[in-house]
Amino acid sequence: MTAFNWVLRGSAWVFGHDVAVDGDLMPLEFALRRETDPEVLRHHLFAQLDSGLAARFRPGDIIVAGRRFAQGNPHIQGLLGLRGAGLGLVAESVPGGSFRNAVSAGLRMLPRAEGAIGEAATGDALEIDFRTGLFRNLTRGTERRWPPLPPGLQTIIEVGGWEASFRQRLAMMKAAEPAGPNAPRL
Repeated sequence: MTAFNWVLRGSAWVFGHDVAVDGDLMPLEFALRRETDPEVLRHHLFAQLDSGLAARFRPGDIIVAGRRFAQGNPHIQGLLGLRGAGLGLVAESVPGGSFRNAVSAGLRMLPRAEGAIGEAATGDALEIDFRTGLFRNLTRGTERRWPPLPPGLQTIIEVGGWEASFRQRLAMMKAAEPAGPNAPRL
């Protein structure tokens, strides 16, 4: 297993305020089909805004967004697609349902980055340390720091999201079970 990388270095992709989950981030059809494979979803990111955009993303690139990124119905598909593409997210705010889905998806993010869209332009070279909240715009030579996620949520993201975290906890519980035919089972 490779070590999880909390530092991403890549190009900025800047979006404004009120980017919707359904339609803007990911076509609604994937939520209706209940598609959850990040490798499938990554190819359809922002398809209704720019049909070729997903092909231009590179692992390590960072979405920089305004307020209410991923607003609307709390569908996880777009957030899984971001993780599948190897992207990070720096947003001024993320609504509660989408915030929980981003953690569940295992998406590296800084969800309370007030003024973030003024700190980068699309194409700027960025380096973000999601563990500490350090945001560096290498093109402009500027630096900001925003609040990182709490350690407990970072742990969930580091193992790959909610499902991987749950499976890890189950395995630890099973390993701790008493042995023998009459031992109580989980």
